[in-house]
This record gives sequence, structure tokens and C-alpha cells, in this order.
Amino acid sequence: MPISGICSKKPFDSDPEADLTKRVTVHDVARAAGVAIATVSRVANGVPTVAEDVRVRVQAAIDELGWKPSVAAQSMRGVSARMIGFIFSDIRNPIYSAMVKGAEGILSEHGYMIMVASSDGSSERELALLDLFRQRGADGVIFAVQDESNGKVLANIRSGNLPVVLLERELDAPVNAVGADHLSGTRRAAEYLISLGHRRIAMITGGSGTRVARDRLLGLQQAHDQAGLAVDPQLLRLDSFSTEYAYREMQMLLSLPEPPTAAIVLGMPLLSGVLPAIRISNRRIPEDISLIASNDSELAQLATPPVSVIRYDAHALGNEAARILLRQLKGEVPPDRIRIQIPTELVLRGSCAPPGG
Repeated sequence: MPISGICSKKPFDSDPEADLTKRVTVHDVARAAGVAIATVSRVANGVPTVAEDVRVRVQAAIDELGWKPSVAAQSMRGVSARMIGFIFSDIRNPIYSAMVKGAEGILSEHGYMIMVASSDGSSERELALLDLFRQRGADGVIFAVQDESNGKVLANIRSGNLPVVLLERELDAPVNAVGADHLSGTRRAAEYLISLGHRRIAMITGGSGTRVARDRLLGLQQAHDQAGLAVDPQLLRLDSFSTEYAYREMQMLLSLPEPPTAAIVLGMPLLSGVLPAIRISNRRIPEDISLIASNDSELAQLATPPVSVIRYDAHALGNEAARILLRQLKGEVPPDRIRIQIPTELVLRGSCAPPGG
């Protein structure tokens, strides 16, 4: 078939049919399959998140056109990019900044660059980011997944073609993880409030569907069980880490016929919503309501009175996540279910007192 723009064959030229194959590009395949170039790349690289009908269509176009990824591009897959991805849910949460700095300190010492990405709490965006890091040749990912029960995210991680270490999460997959001991921290906070005489203790937090949320709720429950008390479901507000959520829910709690006499507020952005909500409800800390927050912050330290906190080292969390990922990349630990826990401590300040005190 005559092809315009192709010079006549020279004695040392290869077979004309081979020339046509060489001239087929990823653009041609994408056009024939009716998909984006990135989708062709994902199919060629065996990324598991491509829908089956799309995969079949792209593979058919590849076979029909005879396209093959460049040898240079294929060989690069075996070369370390010296890059680690870091995926978390909300870039506004300062706790993640500390985690990123902790990971970056270790990774930079070993010649790795860290690439940070926020999913905005979207599982679909998490999948896209995992695919992007694969395409960019990332050596591994530190991942604070938003929804531990999302089947697509779980399948993506289970594929095993991108080393992953979970941060503050737990999945039903052979994946290593690092997290703080939120169960013990919350239990100690609740035990302390109960020892002061509080019997109606509210809890405001987010992350429902994660190991962190389950541990915090279990810690509260264990403290109540030990004291022979029941947790009142009306006092549990477990749906968000946003400041606005904390502001609204604290006002609603204080408007109950039997309002809480104490509150455990778990998540750094929440305190900036809880404090003005208490003030606008004409309540005083700790005379009308005792308060314990997490993690430590300037706001907790500078509030009047200073707020008691469940404190843990977020920098150390990132540090340990980077260490275990590096060991995994070196083959020193398997991509298994190893979990490293960072201790928590209860720091008492002036925000707690006996009820009615």
C-alpha cells in the first residue's frame, strides 16, 4: 500500500512491513480504540484498574496495528526512579504535614524524592493517583487510604505491582502499616474523665470506616465497660474531621436535654470548631464541660484554659512509614501484615474538672 511521505527503500533498509510497524505510535492506538493515551499506557503496563471492556478494546487495537511500547521505555521500568509517592486525604490537615516531613527526612537520606498528592477523600482519585505513580515509575507509595472497605482500591493494592505501606490504616491485604496507638490513648482519656465523675462523655471525630475510628470508639467503650457504664449513642458524632462539622455538632450536643459534661475531640481541625461552639453556647471550660483533644497544637496550648490532649508524634509516624517501605524495597521485610505502632500519651492541662466544678 503506498504511503505518502515515506522515502523509497534503500539497500540497507529493513522490511517495509517492519517500517510500518515502527511508525505506529501510542497516539494511533489511542485513536483506534477511542481512549486516552494514558489508558493505552495503563493497559500496556498491566495496571489492574482499567475496565475489562476498555482493556479488550485497547488490546485489540494494539494487536491490529502491531504497536509495541518502545524498548527504551520498557527497559526504564526496571530502573529505580528514586521517587516515593505519598497519598493522603486532606492537604489542609496539619497532621499530614508533620507525617510528610517525617517521611521526607528518611527518604532524602537514601536518595529518594517524595511526591505528595491529596485525594480530597475520593476513592476514585486515589485510584487515579496510584495509576499515575505507577506510570511515573514510583518505587513505592505511603498511603493513608480514605475508605478501607473500597473494593477497587483494595484490588489495586492487592495487585502487588506497586509497593505500598499504609499510614494510620488497615486493609484486608498483605500490606505493611504504621499507626499510632489510638485505642490506648482514647481509653486513658475516657478513664480519666470517668475518674473525675463524668458519666456523659461525648466523642467527636471522623474517619469512619478506618482503623483509627474503630480503635478510638473501642477505647471509649472499653473505659465505659471497665467502669460498668454504657456509652450513649446520642453522644457519638463520628462522621467528619472538618471544623464546620465540629462547630455544628458541638452546639447540637450542648442543646440535648441531657448534654454531655465532657467531650473527647479527636482530630486536629476539630478543636477550632469546638471551642467557638462552646463559647457561643454560653458554656465554660472546664466548669460546664471538660475537654480533651488530639493531637497537640498551638491552639490547644494557647487556649484559655489550655486544652488537655492525647499526644503522639506524627513526625515519627512518617519516619517509620518511610523506614519500613525502604526495608521492603530492599527485600529485608516482606509486603506482609507487619504493623508498627507509635505510642500515645495523655497530657493534662486546665480543661478538665469534675462535672459541675
